[in-house]
Amino acid sequence: MLNKLVEASLRYKFLVIVIFLLIAFLGLRAVNNVPIDAFPDVTPVQVNIYTEAAGLAAEDVEQLLTFPVESSMAGLPGVEEIRSVSLFGLSYVSVYFEDSLDIYFARRLVMERLQEVSERIPEGYGKPEMGPNTSGLGQVFWYTIERADEKLNADINDMDLRTIQDWNVRLMLRTASGVDDVMSWGGKEKQLQVIIEPLKLIEYDLTFRDVMEVIDLNNRQVGGQYINQGPEQYLVRGLGLISDVTDLGKIVVKVKDGVPVYLSDVTKIEEKPALRFGAVTRDGKEVVLGMALARIGENAKNVVDAVKEKMAIVESTLPEGVVVKPIYERTDLVEKATNTAIYALIEGSILVAVVLFLFLGELRSAIVVIAALPLAMLIAFIFMNEMGLSANLMSLAGLAIGIGMMVDGAVVLTENAFRIMAERKANGEIVDRTSAVLAASKEVINPIAFAILIIIVVFVPLFSLTGLEGKLFKPMAFNISFAMAGSLLLTMTIIPVLAAMILKPKIERDTKLVSLIKKVYLPVLDWSLLNKKKVIGVSVGLLIGSLSLFPFLGKEFMPQLQEGSVMWRIVSIPSTSLEESIEISKKVEKALTAFPEVNTTVAMIGRAEKGETADVNYMEIYTDLKPVNEWENNRTIAELTHEMREELEESVPTSVISFTQPIQMRVEELISGVRATLAAKIYGEDLAVLDKISQEVKQAISSVQGVDDLSLEANIGKPQIQIKVNREKLARYGMNAEQILTLVKNGIGSEPVSSLIQGVKRFDIVVRLDDESKSSMTSIKDIPISTPTGAIISLSDVADVTVSEGYSFIRREQLQRYAVIQMDVKGRDVDSFVQDAIEAINDKVEMPAGYWIEWGGAFENQQRALKRLAIIVPITIFFIFVLLYTAFNSVKYAAMIIANVPFATIGGLFSLFITGQYLSVPSAIGFIAVFGVAMLNGIVLISFLNELREKGRSVKEAVRKVLN
Repeated sequence: MLNKLVEASLRYKFLVIVIFLLIAFLGLRAVNNVPIDAFPDVTPVQVNIYTEAAGLAAEDVEQLLTFPVESSMAGLPGVEEIRSVSLFGLSYVSVYFEDSLDIYFARRLVMERLQEVSERIPEGYGKPEMGPNTSGLGQVFWYTIERADEKLNADINDMDLRTIQDWNVRLMLRTASGVDDVMSWGGKEKQLQVIIEPLKLIEYDLTFRDVMEVIDLNNRQVGGQYINQGPEQYLVRGLGLISDVTDLGKIVVKVKDGVPVYLSDVTKIEEKPALRFGAVTRDGKEVVLGMALARIGENAKNVVDAVKEKMAIVESTLPEGVVVKPIYERTDLVEKATNTAIYALIEGSILVAVVLFLFLGELRSAIVVIAALPLAMLIAFIFMNEMGLSANLMSLAGLAIGIGMMVDGAVVLTENAFRIMAERKANGEIVDRTSAVLAASKEVINPIAFAILIIIVVFVPLFSLTGLEGKLFKPMAFNISFAMAGSLLLTMTIIPVLAAMILKPKIERDTKLVSLIKKVYLPVLDWSLLNKKKVIGVSVGLLIGSLSLFPFLGKEFMPQLQEGSVMWRIVSIPSTSLEESIEISKKVEKALTAFPEVNTTVAMIGRAEKGETADVNYMEIYTDLKPVNEWENNRTIAELTHEMREELEESVPTSVISFTQPIQMRVEELISGVRATLAAKIYGEDLAVLDKISQEVKQAISSVQGVDDLSLEANIGKPQIQIKVNREKLARYGMNAEQILTLVKNGIGSEPVSSLIQGVKRFDIVVRLDDESKSSMTSIKDIPISTPTGAIISLSDVADVTVSEGYSFIRREQLQRYAVIQMDVKGRDVDSFVQDAIEAINDKVEMPAGYWIEWGGAFENQQRALKRLAIIVPITIFFIFVLLYTAFNSVKYAAMIIANVPFATIGGLFSLFITGQYLSVPSAIGFIAVFGVAMLNGIVLISFLNELREKGRSVKEAVRKVLN
């Protein structure tokens, strides 16, 4: 069948050329249409659920919100994992589904279950909501909204900036194609605050509940259906919405002695900022940060371009004195990553062309062979476009790896065609180029087809990878397979046609380079044929020597991608206030901007609304670096970050400092639920026991060589003022707990009671106590309360007001609590580090029953990938053996070719050991590619040997002829 395809191609040369011109056109169109990204989106099928419960501590959030949501999601079909974080005022539950499940179907399942969960959550404790339909890497565009000049525009306050972001910029950017949501962070949200002085309420015989209810009842818009006036119909509207502070103050609270008592008489009403759970500073000044989130499956570059188009409109609508400044966009990294891959492709192609010309020594032959390279790549792009694969660092790396293999078939066929033409010319025959190419093709097309098929099969183990490693490396395997399939098609069609049209019959002569190599090689070959046992002995010795190095090779999941920016993680003690964290961020940014390599810094403190799951003692500082060619000092990024860290440790000695990169951090969080390269997770039920064990485990790990950035998440030590109602004392005064809890929730906690609606804008209306009434423990205890009999008592008379320590957050995974010890590994491989750490923990820590440790992060993926490859690779080798047996109908020949494969590892293993590189999944893929080349060479060699032996040559003569 293959020979018939070659015959048909040579018979219809013009038609074949037209078809491949069409394929080239489709390939170029696919190049322009294929989505472009830095690397594959490794986000699992994940649905996030947020429940905001203002004022609730982490322990209450876990009990009242997180556990009901978790337990209800556990029964959904296709659920693989459930993680959660309960922290002050927020429950975050992340549900991970099987990769085969459609994300929209998963979200529908979650939505249906949330309706049931809402009924199980007590009223007033928050409503669970799904997060944006975006991935962990969906933050494609960051920008800040700032005053153009801090002094000239001082009249623009932080509330104005946040209002502009929430109700102007955010709404416009959400209409950009591919944007699922825009997140706001920092600034100050505007509120209408009704501030109560407790004695004033008592003076007018009012309760806190009276004020809340009167505001709610008098801030409404109603419809009165319609009435008919003659032949016309009139709609009836009842307009009673509050319009501003003055309007709110005119609400009548009660009538005393026939005189109305207005809300403004008993309270102070002001526009003030809401309580904050996070802030953002840029280069030492507070700003508002916006993040555009790309919808799952969207092309990051197209989304960024769409956001930029909208941003141009946004800038024209901003009030004077307000500016928008972009600070991060994914396309910067996309361009770096794709340029790296494109340069590798170009350099590889040029090297292949140069080597071909040097070895073939004939320009026409080189042109025929090189034609296969761009065409094979274009065919790969056509398949990528059809399958929805993006052009990224990993998928383009597949093409880079396959550059040499793409032309192997064309080289063999073209060289054989040139040889046959030369032989016929030397014999004085009239050379029919088409006939010579056909004869040459019939000799080699079967071994070429089998060799290329086996190269594709060699990469089958990559298709078996799952999880993060599968998402990373499958695109590479797909692209190699597409390119090799394309090269096989080219070798059977257009290459014979071009060879028949371009090659000229002439006497075959070795190039100078080949002649020089032969002068050295042929004597070595002759000696080897005479000393077979010595050659085999040395080869086996080298193989054993290289394999013996394997235990000494470091192992890691994959090398780090340099993103050109640094993300600092700074954790202070749990009791740190937001204001103190802002001051720390300013110190950090001052220290970082002193480095000439730094372009700008942005500190993100605490959390955004439905965004980060962090408390105010945690901050991430994005440090954008200038291009390396603009650096004044010849420092590497590693040296720069080391010096920066030393400077930061001096500036903020009380904080724990570590660093990573923006996308790397998100990927690490997706892997193990924590923002670290490596994490030890300790599971158990009792938080106090978990804390004790964690301290011991941390101490044990600290003694292991190579540990860096070791930190235990400090979740204990969050100060709490606990106001516990005393029901017996309440009963003496004829009161219930509701009155006290309302005072705590609204009076101290500023829970909104209504909303001010101004067009599309919404601002909360809160009723709260004045600052003096809640400024200290003493003032809280002394808050006056009126009893039903008119007596005045203090809060401490009916409630126990105490100070205690609680938890900043509580992590859960698979319905179990766990603590996390985060770390990085420097100067050694992760695999051996974990083994040493496990030994240290076993020696120094005694685990109680019901408590255990698991390792997460890159190590987890590495182990999963190696276990799967350990099963799949032997199976793949068996199938390759079957293919080889099918090709040669001989167990001996199949075994000879397979036996050649282990020797292909010698150079690679020695190179890894000498250069100090680690054995990673990418390096394993490099070995796989080498195995494919080794088998291709073996197939072609054995095929020619058999052909020469059939012509009567001895084995030795045939070997020397083939290798000559």
